[in-house]
Amino acid sequence: MALAAEQRQKILLLSDTVLYPEAVAFVRKLVQEEDRSPLPTSQVMGLLNIALASKYSELYQFVVHQRDRNWSGSKSDIKELYIAEFQLLRSGLTNRETSEEADELMVLLAREFIQHLVAENGLLTTHL
Repeated sequence: MALAAEQRQKILLLSDTVLYPEAVAFVRKLVQEEDRSPLPTSQVMGLLNIALASKYSELYQFVVHQRDRNWSGSKSDIKELYIAEFQLLRSGLTNRETSEEADELMVLLAREFIQHLVAENGLLTTHL
């Protein structure tokens, strides 16, 4: 099921006006206020890759798996990324159509947020 152009425009607007500032604030809070290390490039790029290639349900399963892992020592900062988990649907859809549309919307929103998170994390990594 393809999203309507209006829905995609809303996602882009949300990305620029809400998700970008939230991703920046999230990463800066971890690094500057909570005195944690920027996330390893491999971790944020892995997260971005799964977001770009997956349905939302698969992305969610990945995040839950990473959250529930036993991160030890210097990698314990990574767990913080996964602990902090992340009305656009059209009306008149069947339950199946609503589920499919919600899945597509959620993965697009998650991708947008993760792309902003990767960029801000990279910026902070190069400045420390």
